[in-house]
Amino acid sequence: MPRRHHPDQLTLFPLDAIPSKMVIYSIIISPPQSITDEVKLLEHKLYHLIPGAQSDHYLKAHISLLKLTCKEMDERIIHLVKKAVEMCGLLRFGIELDGYEIFNHGYTSDSLVLKIRYPRPITELHKSLFSVLKGKQQRITPHLTIVKDIPHNKLSGIDLSGFDCHRSFLCDKITILKKSAADTTYKLLSEVLLPE
Repeated sequence: MPRRHHPDQLTLFPLDAIPSKMVIYSIIISPPQSITDEVKLLEHKLYHLIPGAQSDHYLKAHISLLKLTCKEMDERIIHLVKKAVEMCGLLRFGIELDGYEIFNHGYTSDSLVLKIRYPRPITELHKSLFSVLKGKQQRITPHLTIVKDIPHNKLSGIDLSGFDCHRSFLCDKITILKKSAADTTYKLLSEVLLPE
């Protein structure tokens, strides 16, 4: 029986040749603690407005760039992320959060996210990461999630004006997280600094 594979995760191996010990690497942009704390407050505020909603205490505010499942190869992944940053030629850049938006996931669930005003540096970095990791290019809409997987239509009728967050921060590094099957949360593997 073939191993099941999540369609949104990139694998570096043919599905019939995936080794038994797999890990997930998540490559993200981490905002500073002040913004992380503010997003956590917004998350709790939303859960109070939606009866019966469950908070994800393990989710920390971030901007996703790439997630991949492969055999454990920490040094190789770090090297490839550094190479992608170098190839992209991207210097440290500012990120502006531009208010909330609702992402619909079909008829099953929605996510409340913060938009990015000028997403081009993030999309260029995403493109470079996919190029180096030899994955099929996927289109992304850069965003910072407040709450994901809200039952569909639960946000309709709720006044979301209090979630219209406008903040900015400097992106000076790319964070690489890692999670094995035995882990309940991601662990910090490395941070790749962007040049000034």
